[in-house]
Amino acid sequence: GAGGAGAAAEPVPVRVRRLKWGEDASPLETLGLGRPPDVLLAVDVVYGREERVWSALVETLVALSCEGTLVLMAHGNGAAPGVHSMGGRFYEMAADHFEAASLPADAEHPGCQIHCLVRRPPAESRRGSVRRRTKRARPH
Repeated sequence: GAGGAGAAAEPVPVRVRRLKWGEDASPLETLGLGRPPDVLLAVDVVYGREERVWSALVETLVALSCEGTLVLMAHGNGAAPGVHSMGGRFYEMAADHFEAASLPADAEHPGCQIHCLVRRPPAESRRGSVRRRTKRARPH
């Protein structure tokens, strides 16, 4: 029958759209989305030293997310200064909108760091440092 626990999901078509951070008035519309996705994946996007680019990225992540959206960010060896430790200017800007946690590094890929960002409710938006959580060390 239709539906149920073992039912196969309908295939979803894959689309590719160009999105320029900070330049699209409505990133959701540009991407053809009716609502923010549950998960955003960003790989090797925080590099260099141009704060205006990082600001545009944060602006775009905010526009594409809502409370509870999970943003997975993978940072390689070329990441901007401080990014692997969830520090630096990018994470200062992201702190206004997201809570962040770091996953333990993989021994086979020591140059790759994965961070999980979750959009905060607007009432919790603030200025300041990122509320950091890590699976390796928990605050007492």
